[in-house]
Amino acid sequence: MDFKKARGFQDFFEEDCLKFDNTLSELFKILKRFDFSRVEPPLLEDTNLFKRTLGSESDIVSKEMYSLQKGKENFTLRPEGTASIARMLVTQNNYRQLPLRWFYYGPMFRHERPQKGRFRQFHQLGIESLGDSQTETDVEILSMAWLIVKKFNLKSHVFLEINSLGKKEERDQYKKQFQKYLFPFKNKLSKDSQIRLNKNPLRIWDSKEEEDQDILKKAPLLIENLDSSSLQRYSEIKNLLKDLKIPFKEKPQLVRGLDYYNDLVFEWTSSQLGSQSALIAGGRYDTLVEQLGGIQTPAVGWALGLERLNLLCPAVKKPTLQIALISSGEGTQKAYKLAYQLRSEGYSVYYRFSGNFSKQMKRASSKCLWFLIYGQKEQKQESIILKNLKTKKQVSLALSDLSQELNKRLNSLDTC
Repeated sequence: MDFKKARGFQDFFEEDCLKFDNTLSELFKILKRFDFSRVEPPLLEDTNLFKRTLGSESDIVSKEMYSLQKGKENFTLRPEGTASIARMLVTQNNYRQLPLRWFYYGPMFRHERPQKGRFRQFHQLGIESLGDSQTETDVEILSMAWLIVKKFNLKSHVFLEINSLGKKEERDQYKKQFQKYLFPFKNKLSKDSQIRLNKNPLRIWDSKEEEDQDILKKAPLLIENLDSSSLQRYSEIKNLLKDLKIPFKEKPQLVRGLDYYNDLVFEWTSSQLGSQSALIAGGRYDTLVEQLGGIQTPAVGWALGLERLNLLCPAVKKPTLQIALISSGEGTQKAYKLAYQLRSEGYSVYYRFSGNFSKQMKRASSKCLWFLIYGQKEQKQESIILKNLKTKKQVSLALSDLSQELNKRLNSLDTC
């Protein structure tokens, strides 16, 4: 049988895993500075959770979810993380601990058309600040994203775009106005936008189709329909961003595609990612927890796409091991036991069972600086040769003195 990798899914090899690990390590360090704690929702959730929170007419629910049925139960592989975080708060009854700062990391699943930076299984790191309604909280999580952008040297091509959706009633009123504007152009809209017109009209703003863009040029904007309190909140956020010297631009067409957002929405986009330009995206969602039967809980958060971040970052150099153990074929058993002893003491040891001395040394020379040469002569004399490939210096040691000499010569367990 001719087995092929499923479309939109990835195989991760050593270099990919090293890059993910390095990226996550740096991200976790930044999250700790802001006192965020890690949580991990399950991969499978009740399908109704996403229908309820994302909107039954959203693209995710209507076209992209991977769902399955087991008996009378319906489950969905999580397409995003925020709904699960809100569900965790409600089901675990964590209200007394509010405010909470949680972050999560893991795979998400959406049946989309694969392209650069977009996969059907992808990885997100998300942060959610639960229980704080202040504008300072909104700006704080934006400042965290800004530190990430700076940490990975992305300032030259990653930019913050912001908008305000106001309150739900303002958005609902705007939807009617927007639909009224678009209906005369219905037959001129793209096929997808014609479908969205009745079901989820705000998503038409996301269209890249030329015919849609021409029609949208004179469309009314949501920001023009916000009341004074929503505009005041938005103004405070902009002033706080300026105070922190975090560059941004306003994008009144930015609406995000999920029903639970209100007030601030934002995207950090990169000019180097093509059409899938969003690197970090999120916003405020003050009614989501209440929608799930919980108490009214103000919240704001964002999610970062790991695959997209890694596309923008250089390759990671493979870590070197500490020691290479080179032995002759006849002494495999003794060398095997010595390798185990050294690893038990905390050393990273490169050791292979096959190949002559020259082949073993050639393979190991790209991985290690220190060589332990353990040939037949050394095995008979219960000695070993310690060689530094950089200086070419070597010394013969009694096998019983090896651990002491390694501790002396290797400054730390991470030194090669």
